[in-house]
Amino acid sequence: MTPRTSTTLTDRYVWTVTRHLPADVGPDVARELRATIADAVDARVEAGADPTEAEKEAVAELGDPDVLARQYGGRPAYLIGPGVYPDYVRLMRILPAIVLPLVLVANFAAKAMTTDEGWGAIALDAFLLVLTTAVHLAFWVTLTFAVIEWTRPEAERDRPLSAWTPDQLTADVPWRTVRLGETIFEVGFAVALAALVAWQLGGVGGNGIQVLNPDIHPVWKVLLVGSFLVDAALALIVWHVGRWTPTSAAVNVVTNAGAAILMLWLLARDELLTDLPQVLGETFGWSTDWSVSSAAVAVVIVAIAAWDAVESVLKARRSAKGTRVA
Repeated sequence: MTPRTSTTLTDRYVWTVTRHLPADVGPDVARELRATIADAVDARVEAGADPTEAEKEAVAELGDPDVLARQYGGRPAYLIGPGVYPDYVRLMRILPAIVLPLVLVANFAAKAMTTDEGWGAIALDAFLLVLTTAVHLAFWVTLTFAVIEWTRPEAERDRPLSAWTPDQLTADVPWRTVRLGETIFEVGFAVALAALVAWQLGGVGGNGIQVLNPDIHPVWKVLLVGSFLVDAALALIVWHVGRWTPTSAAVNVVTNAGAAILMLWLLARDELLTDLPQVLGETFGWSTDWSVSSAAVAVVIVAIAAWDAVESVLKARRSAKGTRVA
């Protein structure tokens, strides 16, 4: 005897609702749905409706079977619930701001130092790697939190992942977290560096030590000096606002990454620095070899840019925490 094939609309609807329900729930739900649909069909037929149309209307009235299955099964209709969502958002804000600039600068440095590819090819490769990394970050972080959400007991789904205590409150909640003295130092330091770089790129003359190459393209000179002036302007803006914000931190990250990439590119082309031993010999008559490897210079550039970028992101995060209740 062959088993009966489910061909009716009711059979298909009940199967769709109960196919993923636990074995101890599915049969009861199936019986309940069949009874509900049968009662609705009988009522419509008694009112003069066609039996086929009556069944279709009864099933349509129950709604999407997947939604109904979630209601019966007690499964959440979302990937990430309110309990873990704040932690998810915090991580999605901090990780890209730290990881992506580091990946961009590191990849650009590695390509510039080890390949003979042109600037366009190196930039495109770095962009694609950053894009791929961003997609992987978003995917894996989202997947991790979705797994956490779906494996938590139902009674704990609205609870945060970590217990909060009053000890986590900041000792002070001033609206202004950036001080005038700190701003004056940062602006002065950035302007001094801009002046020093402009002096070097313009040719020091006299008894000055020419470290930076004054023969690079004028566009690169403007961008290098401009990056320090942007830092000075950003410090003034941050002081005016009173704190580091996600926007100002993002601008700082982009500025640092752009300046680092430009310097690494010039360094890889032997256009950033002069021949220091020759310069010292001609200026002071020194015979000591003062040469520095390009790799060491590249490491210093990446380290300084990464440190400044990460520090601004952390300051923005601390400022956000400190001003939420101010």
